[in-house]
Amino acid sequence: MVRKDAGGRAAAKVVDLRKPLDTRDRVLQVAQQLFAERGYRGTSLRDIAKRIGIKAPSLLHHFPSKQQLYVAVLDRMFQSIEDAANAIAWGKENRQERMRQAITDAIDFMVARPDFVRLLWMEMADESGVGRQVLKRRLPPLFSTAVNFIFRGQREGEFRPEVEPNHFMWSLNSITIGFFTTAAMLKRLWGVNLLEPSVIEQRKHEVIDMVERTLFAEPAASNSDD
Repeated sequence: MVRKDAGGRAAAKVVDLRKPLDTRDRVLQVAQQLFAERGYRGTSLRDIAKRIGIKAPSLLHHFPSKQQLYVAVLDRMFQSIEDAANAIAWGKENRQERMRQAITDAIDFMVARPDFVRLLWMEMADESGVGRQVLKRRLPPLFSTAVNFIFRGQREGEFRPEVEPNHFMWSLNSITIGFFTTAAMLKRLWGVNLLEPSVIEQRKHEVIDMVERTLFAEPAASNSDD
């Protein structure tokens, strides 16, 4: 509809510049859900457009192909992780406290984004996955940030010098991500819901306790004669 001003003249059409961005975000959100539910090969652009409530050509306006959309979904998720990792790496608290916070944040992130866990697991299990190049591009810098964080903590005396940072991070990733990738199986086999809030809080406590015992250096002994 064309709006008219007080003098009856046709006014300029008002265009909401935010709408394309909102639509793009909606496309990414729905695509993430469907890719996690059905996998890359089991999801079509038509499926995504139908769930959003738009026509497929409108979807192509934002993403020319399904592959580009899938890559954009993965990139957006990894960007969230990178932002959180950088905030921890350059934080002002001591490294032990930042390590505790990183574990809490990582577990909360996966609880809030089960789609990411499913997609990551699919890509790690499929050697020919479409997102393989995204993982190769995104994971090494993330891993290096974590390893360098431990190296610096060792130099500063907050972390045990005998701990090998690479092996430590491989182990930490396994017990953190692995907990969520096995959640559905454990629920089917034993009826245990690993995503219950009380279970999640207990998991945070257990992982932090393991890290404190394995990685954290003992406080320096006092030289006083008391």
